[in-house]
Amino acid sequence: MNYDRENFSICIMFDNSVPGQGYSTIGLKPGILTRLHKSTEEYYPGMFLPSALIMIMNEIKQGFYSVDMHKIKVDFSGRYTSLTIRSDVKQWLEENYQNLKEDYERKYKVASFTQFGGIFMLNMFESKFYAQNYRIRLKESDFRWLVEEYEKRRQEYKIKYNVQTFEQFADLFLKDLFERMNAAKKILTF
Repeated sequence: MNYDRENFSICIMFDNSVPGQGYSTIGLKPGILTRLHKSTEEYYPGMFLPSALIMIMNEIKQGFYSVDMHKIKVDFSGRYTSLTIRSDVKQWLEENYQNLKEDYERKYKVASFTQFGGIFMLNMFESKFYAQNYRIRLKESDFRWLVEEYEKRRQEYKIKYNVQTFEQFADLFLKDLFERMNAAKKILTF
């Protein structure tokens, strides 16, 4: 193939809104790194730890859950290993270190940013675990009862709520169930 080198160019655009503008490293002890890899494999199978940290950070920033302090026993033995992460993740960890330093010093006896970073990341995964425990996990077979309810109540919901599709019915019906469950919890806690 022949082409004119002077007229041939590749345009690469850099978007300043892209969060990752570089990479940084963070030191982690082998025990912490092993636990982080194990958690990554559990929640994000086949994904690398740095990518999982980006996803978890974004989930936390979007308010899906918050990072709580859990009972964590950490093995700080061994030599530090460096983990390469995106700069915005490290910056976010540093911001959290500034905000939570005293709490982590009291609870975990952390003496440095690297110790905080390891424990904070473990708490991120633990918080994700607890947040997912309160989610409803349904398989396709679990929807059979909902489809049966839809068939039973199709006309009633069409007239009452102008529901036209199964998805609209499911949203409304499940919302009503959750509201009733929450009301029952309030009554039972008094």
